[in-house]
Amino acid sequence: MGMISWSDELFQVHHADETVSLLPKEYALFQYLFTWKNRTFSREDLLDRVWPLEDPTDRTVDDHIYRLRRKLQKWSHLFTIDTVRGVGYRLSWKQHQPPKPSALNRDFSDSIRNLMETYHGMGMGAAMQTLSTHQEVLGFSMDPFYDMYLHFIRGDFVWFIETTSFPLPEKLFYLFHIYYMAETDPRKTVRVFKHVESHQDQMPTSFRDELQIAAVGLYAMAGLLAEAEQQLVKATQIVDGMNSESFTLFLNAEQTMLALLSNRLDEAEEIIRRSAEKLQMVPMQRELGSFTLSRGICMYLRGERTKARQLVDEGIEIIRATKFMPHLIYAVHSLQFFLQTFECDDEWLRKYKKVWTELTSEFKFEELKKSILSIIS
Repeated sequence: MGMISWSDELFQVHHADETVSLLPKEYALFQYLFTWKNRTFSREDLLDRVWPLEDPTDRTVDDHIYRLRRKLQKWSHLFTIDTVRGVGYRLSWKQHQPPKPSALNRDFSDSIRNLMETYHGMGMGAAMQTLSTHQEVLGFSMDPFYDMYLHFIRGDFVWFIETTSFPLPEKLFYLFHIYYMAETDPRKTVRVFKHVESHQDQMPTSFRDELQIAAVGLYAMAGLLAEAEQQLVKATQIVDGMNSESFTLFLNAEQTMLALLSNRLDEAEEIIRRSAEKLQMVPMQRELGSFTLSRGICMYLRGERTKARQLVDEGIEIIRATKFMPHLIYAVHSLQFFLQTFECDDEWLRKYKKVWTELTSEFKFEELKKSILSIIS
């Protein structure tokens, strides 16, 4: 859906060969309304989402809506920003009839799928979202896997709570990851994992495999080091049979976490070194950011605080640039955990606690956790 693309750094919105420049809050408000198109929001909802740490008035929303309507009038054939009397505002998207995918040959559909897989593997979340946004123009329908996955990478987590479009076992896979991101107590996440794991036989093979690999780091963070070692053996057998660079790097990241929490710093640094060699051949940006962050943790444990801070910030920014929102949340989540566990940098811990607070407010982690536990129970 869409035909709209975004330049976050410049606060610009693009359609066809036209560009509209917005002020930062206008941009954030429009992006939110567009993400939740055809859904009505009260002024209070919009204030909480776009101005979460400020104290503006209802008039602030009205003024920004007025300016958006004026600046985006040229695209009224695509959408309108409507006033819903007594409630608030809604971005109403106008339906457009794309070319039927059946009119295009199979090679075209395969090419789109291959392109999406390439963007996925390289950690190019913005490119994936742009391709999805232009389905109507290009005349294709998104593969069902990526239709679901794109909701995940852009942080549309509430969609997974509300949707009934996919079988529950597949939905549970995503709900586990959302809970894992949002919950700072890994012991509680282990309990959720155990429940989801009991349904894994009904999941696609790739989902089952990813759950088993993710459990290595989860057990380690929960202090269950013996269970983590056993899980590592199981996960290694899975990855050995895959011939997949991305899953190998995923396992390496989990193994690095286990080594760090088991006070095996030399081993962790060796895993990071081997992973860095792989990333020179296959430059996957998500993984590059993750291992840069891990190098920063190692520098902390070596007592090199200045270098550690530099690497930590660099790793977070690499991940942020990929536009894979879950990976950014996981990174901040893990960084907080390590800084609290090893008590090596109170200043940087306060810095990233603030980032975590902003993410918690933006994605409503507490509400998400309650909803997920309700679905599981």
